[in-house]
Amino acid sequence: MLPPAHVAYTWLALSFAQTRLGVSRDTDYRLVALAAVGQDLIDKPLAWLYFYRRYKSAVLFAHTLLAQVAIVLLTVFRYPHFWLYSVAFVSHSVLDRIWNFPNTFYWPLRGWRFHVWGKQGSEQEKIGLAYWFAFTRRPELWGWELGGMLALGVFLWRHRLYRPARLWDFLLTGKTDL
Repeated sequence: MLPPAHVAYTWLALSFAQTRLGVSRDTDYRLVALAAVGQDLIDKPLAWLYFYRRYKSAVLFAHTLLAQVAIVLLTVFRYPHFWLYSVAFVSHSVLDRIWNFPNTFYWPLRGWRFHVWGKQGSEQEKIGLAYWFAFTRRPELWGWELGGMLALGVFLWRHRLYRPARLWDFLLTGKTDL
């Protein structure tokens, strides 16, 4: 899943949680967006710098169960006020269905290697081409991206962010006016 879809699904889930479950409205949606793509913000530069070229791997350390448990434990025992951002970070693995890639998800319990993209028919010399081949050869991936666009549309409509003043306020404050 591409970053905009991760952000859209997470924002919409938070929006509903704020109105239906009483989740704090003080949450900064900008930080939620960063947390929702946090795993990729960590792993993709590492892949670009070294791991993809050498091992054909772009889903690395931050996508592991070890990283998820570490974030949750750190949140519970040290920074409980960041729990929503922790949920956004962990939700990335849920949306990516990372358990389908056991070499990465259970790393290092299954060895020191991460999931190799070549098994999906997207092996390429450059990481950008791997994404291109994955999306052109696996049409079901477009469903998740279209769903993300729909989720973003619902979020924008729900908070009337199609109005320039409201959108600008949202971008400056990271808060919605529910």
